[in-house]
Amino acid sequence: MSLHDVSYQHWDGSHAGIWTRRWVIASNGLRSCLANKWARHLILVAWMLCLVQVAILFGLGQLLVEESLVYGLIGQLDSQGRVFVSGLVNWLAEHPEISVRTTYNILFFFFATYARFLAMVAVVLVIPHLITRDLSSRAIIIYSSKAVTRFDYFVGKFGTVFGLLCLIWLGPLLTAWIAGNALSSDWHFFWHSRSALFNLLTYVLTAMTVLSLVSMGLSSLSHKPRATTIYWVVFWFAGNAIRGIGEGDRSWLRHFSVSFDLDQISRAIFDLGTELKLAEENVPLFGSMLSGLRRSSFGELFDRPDLTGTAIALAIMVGLAVFVMNLRVKPE
Repeated sequence: MSLHDVSYQHWDGSHAGIWTRRWVIASNGLRSCLANKWARHLILVAWMLCLVQVAILFGLGQLLVEESLVYGLIGQLDSQGRVFVSGLVNWLAEHPEISVRTTYNILFFFFATYARFLAMVAVVLVIPHLITRDLSSRAIIIYSSKAVTRFDYFVGKFGTVFGLLCLIWLGPLLTAWIAGNALSSDWHFFWHSRSALFNLLTYVLTAMTVLSLVSMGLSSLSHKPRATTIYWVVFWFAGNAIRGIGEGDRSWLRHFSVSFDLDQISRAIFDLGTELKLAEENVPLFGSMLSGLRRSSFGELFDRPDLTGTAIALAIMVGLAVFVMNLRVKPE
């Protein structure tokens, strides 16, 4: 007779689905990243900028309230400033279905585009917590011995970086849209600004997916956290340098920059040229101002984005990242 009971015992506890296992991988990586004080500081900065965005949207809504402090400050402006603000107020009041949509699209284009810098910095902090440390500790062997496939492992790691980007990029922008409309003078702002919300979600979710996959690919290149961090920084800044070199006849070189490619997607989704043209047609006062804007450093916003080159470049980046992950993440 055996000293130990080796008979089979049926498991009578609760069964966790595959998504629970994926969530464990994602949440563990996210908690590890948030243990870094710089990651927490970055999240704090992102939400402070969210408050600034809400304040701007609140001030825009208060222009329609004659008793508000913002409306009262109009009288303190010079004659040219009063004419401009009065024209803006009349446009907002008479054509809210156009004015609110256009204004919100323009504002959230800049909010989402400039907030991407924080997302790029966030990748610097999270990239060592993705595949790099699992390669150094040989944790891949442990994962493969469990009921977790490589695809489940990749989904969990994707959730880590995607979750951090939600905290730093998508979350503040979405909160600003909701709070800005909630504090507006008219509940119809929610409906009139729906296209800005759709454009915001489409662009940011697309960009976060690309950044998550590319960062996972770079994270799998080495088992040294410092090395993979350097890889991302070089990939980011070298792309920006090549972007500057590619101005002129060698414009195709600009697509080596992930920042440039994401800019092209942002311009295509928000379609800023159409929005500004609509504003110019409905508010004649904007005509001279916008013509000057076209001649300024913002003039490229009116150009047609190169979506074909952008799609090819991003597809190559993501494809290489997936290839490297499949090559590097294998049980021994």
